[in-house]
Amino acid sequence: YYIQKADGSKSQHYGPPPTHLVPINTGLPTAASMVVTPTMSDDSQEDPSDGFGPSLLGVRTTVDEPLSASQAIGVLQAGNRRFVQGDVKAGGLGPDKRRALASHGQRPVATVIGCADSRCPVEQLFDARPGDIFVLRNAGNTCTHAEGSMVGSVEYSVLNLETKMILVLGHTGCGAIMGATKLFMERSEQPPQPCGCKSRSTLLGLLDALVPVAEQASVELGGGSIEEIAAHAVKVNVWRTINFLLSYSRIIREKVASGEVELQGAIYDMSSGAVEFLGKSPKQAQLLNYDGHVVPSMGGLVRQVS
Repeated sequence: YYIQKADGSKSQHYGPPPTHLVPINTGLPTAASMVVTPTMSDDSQEDPSDGFGPSLLGVRTTVDEPLSASQAIGVLQAGNRRFVQGDVKAGGLGPDKRRALASHGQRPVATVIGCADSRCPVEQLFDARPGDIFVLRNAGNTCTHAEGSMVGSVEYSVLNLETKMILVLGHTGCGAIMGATKLFMERSEQPPQPCGCKSRSTLLGLLDALVPVAEQASVELGGGSIEEIAAHAVKVNVWRTINFLLSYSRIIREKVASGEVELQGAIYDMSSGAVEFLGKSPKQAQLLNYDGHVVPSMGGLVRQVS
C-alpha cells in the first residue's frame, strides 16, 4: 500500500494493509495525509458475480474473507462465461500482486477436482488468476483412496484455506472414461483371464477402478454403444467422486452437513467451452449419514453407495 505525504509524494509499504482511510497527524493546518489502501485500486473491488471475487490487494490472499459457496459459484460461472465469449480478464500478475501472494498466502474462492487432460486447464476455463482456485487434477478426476493425496488435499483446502465450495469437474471426451468403457465392454463379451501381478500396469489399475462407472452408466442407459456409454459415464463418474468424498472423509462430510461447505459437480464441454453446473449429488442426504471406512479403491465403493 502507499502512504501519501503532506507534500503530495507517496511512499510504498508492505505488510497487512489498513482496511480504511486513516488520518495521519502532520501538525499542518492544511488537509491531512491519508493512507491509500489497495481497496482503492481499479481491480480490487470486483463484484464476485462479475469478476474474480473481492480482494484487498488485487489478488486473493489471507487478508480477504472467504467467499460463501454461492459467491464462489458466481465467480466460477462468470469466469466461464468470459472464457466462452473470449472476453478473458486474467493475465500476468504484476510485481506487486506476485509479492502480495508470496507474502500474504492464499485464499482461493473454490477447490476444483479436475481431469489431467491437457485440453482442460481448470484455471483458464474459469478465467482465473494465480491464487483464485485451489486445483487438484488426475486422470478421470477421481478419488480412489480414502487416505490418498486427493482426499487429503481437499481436506486441507477446507480446513486451512477455508474454501466453501468444492467442485468436481468432469469433461466430455474423457480418455480415462473411454478407456474404462472399452475395458468394460471387452469384459462383458469375454471375462478377464487371471494374470500374474508382474504384467499388471498401474494404468490398467487406474482404468480398472473406473470400470464400475462404465458398468453403472450402461445399466442406467439400458445398454448402448461405447460412445454413448462413455458419454453418460462422465456424469456418473462426477457423482461417484462426490459420493466417495462424502462417504470416506469425515471432515468433508461434517463440513457439508453443517452447511459450511458445499460439494457440487460440473461437466466441461470441450467443444463449446461451456461448463454445465450439475449441483449437489442426488445421494447427498443419504450419504451425510454414512459412516465410511477406508477402502483400497473406488471399486470397493460401488455397491455400497450406488
